[in-house]
Amino acid sequence: MKNNFLTSLVLLILPFFGNSQDGISIKVIATSNNCVATNDNTDYSSGNGTFNVYPNSFEIINVYMSIKNLTGYNKSWRITRLEELNIPADWSDHLAFQSSCFAPSILNPFCTPSFVPLVIANGDSTMVEFDINASTNSLGLYKLYFGDCVNYEDSISIQVNQLANIQELENELKFEMFPNPSDEFVSIQINNTDKGLVKVIDLLGNVIYSESIITSSKINTSDFKNGVYFVTIESEGLKLASRKLVVRH
Repeated sequence: MKNNFLTSLVLLILPFFGNSQDGISIKVIATSNNCVATNDNTDYSSGNGTFNVYPNSFEIINVYMSIKNLTGYNKSWRITRLEELNIPADWSDHLAFQSSCFAPSILNPFCTPSFVPLVIANGDSTMVEFDINASTNSLGLYKLYFGDCVNYEDSISIQVNQLANIQELENELKFEMFPNPSDEFVSIQINNTDKGLVKVIDLLGNVIYSESIITSSKINTSDFKNGVYFVTIESEGLKLASRKLVVRH
C-alpha cells in the first residue's frame, strides 16, 4: 500500500526546496514503445512543462534523458522519484544511470542511495533512463528531482497516458539495426514500409546524422566518438521508432 500521508507531505514541501532554475538542462533524447512526445526538444528543467508519452502497447516504456550540469561546479547528485498522481498499484518503474539501476518498488518518494551518486562535471552531460511498466489503462504523473534528496537543483515532470486509445500494432514502424555495439558501420533495415527518415542523435540531443532511406541504409560510424547514441526512424502514417546505439572503437 502506498504511503498517502508521506506523498501528500512531500507534495507540500518539495515546491519550497531551493531551486537554481538554471543549474541543469534536462532534455528527453528518445523514448521506446513508439511513444509520441509533445515538445520533445524542450529543456524541461525549471518547470518548463510536462513531458508526455502516449504508449501504443503495454510493453515497458523507456524514457532517455540528457542531463547537463550548468551550475559552474562539479556535482554529485541523487535522484528523487515522486509518484505525483494516479499511479496504479500494478504499475512499476526503474531508474538507471552510470551503470547503476534501481527499482523503487512501492516507495514513494524514492531517493537513490547516497553511495551511488549521479556524478557530472561542470559543463558535462550524462544519460538518465527512466523505465515505466504501465501495465493497465490509466493516466500517471511522475516527477524526477535532481539534488541531495532534501534540496534540489531542478526537476522534470513525466506524464504517461496509457488509456484506451492504444494504437494497433500494425501502426508501429519496425526496423532492425546491426551490429550493435558498432565500430565502423551500422546497418538499418526497415521491415514494414519502403521508406523513412533516419536520424542519429547524441546525448545532448544534437542530430549528428540524417538521411532519407529506401528500405535499408548503411551508416558509417567510424568517425563517431565512443558512447551512446539514439537512432530514430519516422515514416508517414507510422509511429516514430527509436533504438539505442552503442559506438565502441
